Amino acid sequence: MSVRQQADGSATATAPRRAIVAVACGAVIVAQMATTIYLPSMPALGADIDAGDSILQLSVAVFVVFAALPVVAWGRAAERFGRIPAFAAAGVCFILASAGLALITNAPELLGLRVVQAIGAGGIAVVGRMMVKDLFTGAELARQLALLSMAFVVALGGGQVIGGIVTSTVGWRYGFAVLAVSAVVPVAFALRASLPPPESKAAAKGTARRLLGDPVFLAAAVAGGIGFAVIVMIQQKSAFIFEDEFSLPPWGFGLFGVLYGAAYLGGATYVRRAVSRLGARAMMRQGAWIMLVGCVLVTVVWVFDLPQAIALAIFLAGYVTTTFGQATLFPNSAAHAVSHLVTGGAIAVSWCALIQQGLAGIASLAGPALTGLVAWSIAVTLLAAVNVVVVAVLSPTKE
Repeated sequence: MSVRQQADGSATATAPRRAIVAVACGAVIVAQMATTIYLPSMPALGADIDAGDSILQLSVAVFVVFAALPVVAWGRAAERFGRIPAFAAAGVCFILASAGLALITNAPELLGLRVVQAIGAGGIAVVGRMMVKDLFTGAELARQLALLSMAFVVALGGGQVIGGIVTSTVGWRYGFAVLAVSAVVPVAFALRASLPPPESKAAAKGTARRLLGDPVFLAAAVAGGIGFAVIVMIQQKSAFIFEDEFSLPPWGFGLFGVLYGAAYLGGATYVRRAVSRLGARAMMRQGAWIMLVGCVLVTVVWVFDLPQAIALAIFLAGYVTTTFGQATLFPNSAAHAVSHLVTGGAIAVSWCALIQQGLAGIASLAGPALTGLVAWSIAVTLLAAVNVVVVAVLSPTKE
């Protein structure tokens, strides 16, 4: 449902919805591929630049943190200067950093450029979602955010496959080159797009105080953030688990990305088909419970001394189940957080992203400190259990 009309009564005349959604999907793909292409290359990259596992895991953490920190600033820039200029500026930041990462020779360069890359990735992702919020609300917004989740599938599965193959054939540096080239596409399309005028600046006054005092917004944003944190903590360890515990080469790890992509696609498709009937909050509850089941399976692998083949199968089942749950939870949490707002809904998207990515960033910083796989998997499971409580007990019923 359109929430803003032009003077001629047709928002779609100046903002073709499919084009805007396509730009937002492209932003999601390249922002997430900055992680998924990178994961299979981490052991080889570390060997080449003499960086240990802790530094490599930190490079994932700093990406998550610095993708989160500036999202409100990007949102404000999009309100002040327009969605397209802000999106293009973030895109250029991402492109230049990705190109620079292809040339690094040491750990400080890796961490520094990952920070810059993250700032750009956070910008294109949040401004892309703001564009979608300009055009949709309610259950239709959840359906469109689920479409963005399908784009996430391309990055989740395809990025990991590409990263594994590129690392095993021509080397990890080319993965960053692929990122730089890929980001040019959504930026180029965005520069040709047009949007309805944003809400008046008065609508954004007092945004932080108003949103943090809104239990519907806060509970939904926190639920999405905890779910994101669980996925990030699993991704952070996965490359080392597959190499060290299951003796798989980078291309083998990359090929398993197809399973995760299929799981995310299944969850996103489920949301698009069922959210109008079930409602966003009910689907949030389902997603949180599914994630908890997946995390329990992951924990079982390390608590019990299982044969390697069985352990691998259970670990994959847990990873896939958790991914399906997050695909169900995340778009509904984002839509539920902002759809009830009468004004300031677009800028609220950036505050929602700050909370969600911020929680994921905190978890990712804690992840490297959990050196034992039993302790790590129990921590992930406890986070998933907390999320069940957040969604089932604390989240108000308002749709």
